[in-house]
Amino acid sequence: MSRQVNRYLKDKHLDHIDHALGRPVDPMGETYRNYFAANANGDIAREMSASPHWQKSCRDNDIDVFHVTRAGREALRDHLKAIGDQNRLYQITWLGMSTTVVSTSAGKARYAAYLDASDVDPDLTFKTFQAQACVRLEGSGAP
Repeated sequence: MSRQVNRYLKDKHLDHIDHALGRPVDPMGETYRNYFAANANGDIAREMSASPHWQKSCRDNDIDVFHVTRAGREALRDHLKAIGDQNRLYQITWLGMSTTVVSTSAGKARYAAYLDASDVDPDLTFKTFQAQACVRLEGSGAP
């Protein structure tokens, strides 16, 4: 499962950082992407160029491509803590198979894993799944 969070941050600058990193649970960890393309003559590109949270990597025609710096990742991590973001990574083990689920609670993570398992086994009940599945918080997933 994905280690991404479906969220929108009210602070537009930090939302751009979150978007550039692929909306990760842990902005300090490895992310599947790290870029943001902006109109080279636009306000966003000017703001990013002036910020320590961004580093411009290239220009392609009229597009500037930026990458998030360590300072940007730290700013996002601190913001997520400040707003009380509850998204965490949970490891679900069922019948010897493990999967990682992003959720705000162990119960919601268990139910999300059950929904995926029930797609494969339509006769599976939540009661049975709940008795067989083990849920634990992944130590490195919390921001």
